[in-house]
Amino acid sequence: MALQKDWLFSFPNCACGLRVAGVLVKNNKLLIQRDKNGTEYALPGGHVKIGETLAQGLAREYREETGAEISVSRLLWSEECFWEQQGKQVHQITFYFLVQEQEGFAIPNNGAFVPHKDNKNVVIGWLSVDKVRNTVVYPAFLKEEIANLQGPIKHFISKG
Repeated sequence: MALQKDWLFSFPNCACGLRVAGVLVKNNKLLIQRDKNGTEYALPGGHVKIGETLAQGLAREYREETGAEISVSRLLWSEECFWEQQGKQVHQITFYFLVQEQEGFAIPNNGAFVPHKDNKNVVIGWLSVDKVRNTVVYPAFLKEEIANLQGPIKHFISKG
C-alpha cells in the first residue's frame, strides 16, 4: 500500500524527486498539457507516492488529472534531469511510459483544451504529432522520439 507522501525530498539547497509521465497517442494526436495561459507543453504525469509502483503512480496521476482510466503498455524512456530553481539544485528522475486509454476516456479529441481535473491553472488536450517538433515541449527529446515509439528503451540526461 502506498503512503500518501510523494517521492520528493527537499532541502534548503537541493531537491530530488521521482516522477512518471504518460505518452498517449490517438488518431495521430498526443495528449498534452500546459498552463492555462502558457505556451510550453508537457506530458501528463506526476510524482510517484512512496510505496507505489511506477505504473500505479501513472494510472493514479491520469485518474487525478483527466478523470479517466489508462493502461500502462511499456516503458519508453528514462531521464535524469538537472536544473536550478530559485537557487536550489534540482535532480529529478522521470520514467516515461506508453499508455492506452480505457473505456470512457473523456478528453475531447477536437482541438479544444479542457481544464485539468486537479489543477484549474492547467489545461489538457490533444496536439497533432506533426506539430510536436515546432512546439516548446518537455521533455525536449520528445520532439525526436515521438516518431519512434516502438524503438528500444532509451535513457536521457538533461541539464538545464
